[in-house]
Amino acid sequence: MKRYIVFLKQVPASTKVGIDPVTKTLKRSSALTQTNPDDLYALQAALDLSRATGAEVVAVSMGPASAEEVLREALQRGADRAILLSSPAFAGSDTWCTSLVLASAVRRIGEYDLLFFGRMAIDGDTAQVGPEVAGQLDIPQITCLSAIENVSADRICVSRRVGNLTQRMEVKTPCAVMVSRENGELASPTLSGWRRAQAQEITRWSETDLGLDRSLIGLYASPTKVVTTAVPQVTKNIRWLDGGGEVFAIIQSFVQPSC
Repeated sequence: MKRYIVFLKQVPASTKVGIDPVTKTLKRSSALTQTNPDDLYALQAALDLSRATGAEVVAVSMGPASAEEVLREALQRGADRAILLSSPAFAGSDTWCTSLVLASAVRRIGEYDLLFFGRMAIDGDTAQVGPEVAGQLDIPQITCLSAIENVSADRICVSRRVGNLTQRMEVKTPCAVMVSRENGELASPTLSGWRRAQAQEITRWSETDLGLDRSLIGLYASPTKVVTTAVPQVTKNIRWLDGGGEVFAIIQSFVQPSC
């Protein structure tokens, strides 16, 4: 059976998010949340491909209990089932520890053909988790995906953006692909999908279910250490001008003579 696993993250829906003064991590309970935008496009890419291949689409999210909302949205949009990776032991994980948890979830799910990730999360902007999971699983990875052209029993043909160029590749599966919002358009969710999503059970796994040692995950196991954080201060110097002559004089002061 073909299977696509899509990873989605719950992120703040606003820039007004508090910072924990001790751990220097985001206080996620202090803000409204949403599904990470790039992850929705990864889900859409998986759903579009599944219509042609008949593959099962499994949505996975790592986060607190509230991240169930992200998975409900994935089910509403067409995912076949959903798994929430949730435990206090996961809190504060950096990209490395997060990739350990996600890779362990993939191993427990079992056979798969493709892993779909959003290019990056808007609350971190690292673009590291997808490639790191591919590294943990020792499978090929395709970044900056622009289109999936063809899928066979053991290979996928894709195109990806490399600067101003388009690169066409044939990659052996299983592999991981990183998708951004430039990849296509999102289909609109439906009422029937919402009803289905509300009735469907979401599987929950902790570190015990994944066979992970607590000492290898979470804030204190993360090699990334945030020393301090600060909000950039923006100041503006405003000067009122009396007329066009003053405007012209200011512009002229920036013009270098040609000789």
